[in-house]
Amino acid sequence: MKTDEGKLIDIEMQNSALTKEVHYRFQIYGARMIDHQVNRGDLLYSENVHEVYTILFVNDIDRDNLLLIDTYMPRNQLNHVRKYNMLTHHNVYLPFIDAVVREKGLKNLSKIELAIYTLYHGITDDIMALNSEVVIMMKEKMDQFNEDEELVLAASKRQLVKIQHHQEKVRIRQEGKEEGLKEGELLKAKENTLMLFKSKYPQEDILMLENLTLSQYNEIFKALIENKDLQIIKEMIK
Repeated sequence: MKTDEGKLIDIEMQNSALTKEVHYRFQIYGARMIDHQVNRGDLLYSENVHEVYTILFVNDIDRDNLLLIDTYMPRNQLNHVRKYNMLTHHNVYLPFIDAVVREKGLKNLSKIELAIYTLYHGITDDIMALNSEVVIMMKEKMDQFNEDEELVLAASKRQLVKIQHHQEKVRIRQEGKEEGLKEGELLKAKENTLMLFKSKYPQEDILMLENLTLSQYNEIFKALIENKDLQIIKEMIK
């Protein structure tokens, strides 16, 4: 968006964790917004450039910097903001609003805090009971959204994709866990079998015991415990 003063504002929503890659991406967004205001060879570019603001609403909390709104601007070693600074970035950590409410109480929130609470929790009964102009405005925006079939459809599709990605992650994690358990069981059976085999037949080549199945290792281990003949064990390997 662009304000009446010409300031450029990029507002983004990030539902996943605020990773290093996300930090990089939003710095690039801000840099591009500045760069796109200047044309090559423009000698009067300083008269045409405007301040840039990026605002990131993120569903995460910075554990090392516990703030609701974290503002970044370039500063020097004396902590002075750069002269004629053009880029200001705000991270809004949505879940942290609950900590603010616990400290101040819902009725004592500022307008921006109330707007953030409504963004995070939706239009709830306790919010509507405040009868605040901020809440009324937010409800009007939500009603406008719900009356727009294309927006509602887009939101529904996005929610389905989100559910799909979550289910895929759960499935992949479960499959990986099961695969890891199987590999661990195989490795343990192999180690036990090799140790027992070497103690009984120290002169024999143990390469024959490589790359066997879990069932084979278990059968050979049992045969070794029962002191079966070496030839029988070799036949089991074959």
